Amino acid sequence: MTINTNHSSVVVPVDSRPMLWQNWMALRNGDRSLVEEILAPTVLAHLPVPGGSPEQVQGRQALVAWVSGRHAGCPDARLAVEVGPIIGPDLIAGRWMLTRAGDDPANLCPHRIIVACSGVDILRVDGDRIVEYWSHDDSVRLDRCLTYSAA
Repeated sequence: MTINTNHSSVVVPVDSRPMLWQNWMALRNGDRSLVEEILAPTVLAHLPVPGGSPEQVQGRQALVAWVSGRHAGCPDARLAVEVGPIIGPDLIAGRWMLTRAGDDPANLCPHRIIVACSGVDILRVDGDRIVEYWSHDDSVRLDRCLTYSAA
């Protein structure tokens, strides 16, 4: 909360959800410094699985391990918010674009390629922490979201 500076004793609440979204995106980009502040210990994540039902991951450590694993596989990958955050009473959602430079796995292009993929994160919050997370991304159909360019 912040105190109104117009010399009134009225206390104005501060909405922490935009900052929670920003910190979530920082975590998704590899910054683990605020994990305990933004994730509930029992957070439940619903993660995309190619060709199947979403996988569920329970607990802060398990979710951080998943995020870290995805980031370790592509350390130069960056998520940038395209839409949002869209904020409801207990939900925060946003669309992001992931980009990374990489080698062409099919050797179709003599240059490095730019891989671009988009997705949506939906967060259910309780107070200042994320208690549930749903993810959808196009990585399950990565062949449809490759963009080739000379780098």
